[in-house]
Amino acid sequence: MHVCHVWERFWPIEIGGLERYILWLSNYLSKKEAIDFSLITGRTKFLLLTKNIKKYEDAGFIKVYRLGPSPVDVVNGAFMYTMGFTPKLVEKMKFAGLCQEATGWKIAGSADVFHIHGIWRDLEYINLGIYLSRHYHKPLVLTLHGGYVGDPHYGGMPLESPAIRGILENDVAAITTYSREVLATLDRMGLGYKSHLVTNFVDASHFKNPEQPQPHDITVIYVGRLEPAQTPDLVLKAFKKVHDKHPNTKLTIVGYGRMYETLKQQTRDYGLEDAVTLTGKQTDVRKYLWGSDVFVATNFGYIATLEAWSAGLAVVVPNFGILKETVIDKDTGLLFEPLNAEDLAAKIALAIKDTALRRRMAQNGNRAVQDYDIRAVAPKMSTIYRSVVQQ
Repeated sequence: MHVCHVWERFWPIEIGGLERYILWLSNYLSKKEAIDFSLITGRTKFLLLTKNIKKYEDAGFIKVYRLGPSPVDVVNGAFMYTMGFTPKLVEKMKFAGLCQEATGWKIAGSADVFHIHGIWRDLEYINLGIYLSRHYHKPLVLTLHGGYVGDPHYGGMPLESPAIRGILENDVAAITTYSREVLATLDRMGLGYKSHLVTNFVDASHFKNPEQPQPHDITVIYVGRLEPAQTPDLVLKAFKKVHDKHPNTKLTIVGYGRMYETLKQQTRDYGLEDAVTLTGKQTDVRKYLWGSDVFVATNFGYIATLEAWSAGLAVVVPNFGILKETVIDKDTGLLFEPLNAEDLAAKIALAIKDTALRRRMAQNGNRAVQDYDIRAVAPKMSTIYRSVVQQ
């Protein structure tokens, strides 16, 4: 069987939770069930940035095919930069170019299943997956990576909008989601017959510390993109309140994005240069997790929370969306009121002060994450792939 993922961004352009999902799923099932995987993705939208980004790359367990950029991308970029939007004609020309290039790769024609990911504002690569599915008469699987139904800016999915509903009803053979709330919405929409609850996953053994933890100051860690939607400044604001009362506490911020320099300046403004470390972009976060005690997520951070559990950390996450469904308050972690720095600071302080609670939550989380281990979850996706092929 050959499964072809279709998703707009990938390494080295970006490697976030969704990209890790594609990598881990493909790596595991290619070895355990001899499924062939490929990925059709974007190269970059800027001609000047393509020098070190290959059009084709064979990673062994997945073959990566990158589309673009084209002269139309340059025109599109000019409109976006000067006017803040793209004319419909340019959008159509750009999409037609993607379809033509994608069908030019022989790999697309050999796929048994196309697998598309996420369904937020930008539907360009969702529509590309739909086009390829129709063009080659092959089934389409959609994984909904958003943690709730709502505003896409904060990770939600507008499932009941007419355009999205049409895709779910008419173009997709199977839908997977890791959220019970999202699954209930799909069932209410009459789509329960082709919807499946498949949790996200992590290779728990990969994040287990092979050595005894070394003595260190109590350290709080945030792992994620440093973008406005992720609100990493909320973590820094809350940590300032914690540090005022617990001056030996440290904070490590792992990630990069548009807010990196803003956070550096905010750290200086707070006088926290000796307490806060910004690591920048990292491809392996394990050593930072192993040197920490409390993990903090904001409105995103589902996979990062599973990684923190696997590494033996206590977690503090918002009482919101998929994280609310995943973490049991004061059992496998602490829940705080979303976007509330005061409450986040209070929950971090509680995890710091109450050593017994922190250790108990870390142990319970480490046990809970076994249900999210890739060995338990990935075979469910294999079953779905095979079922849609046989339909």
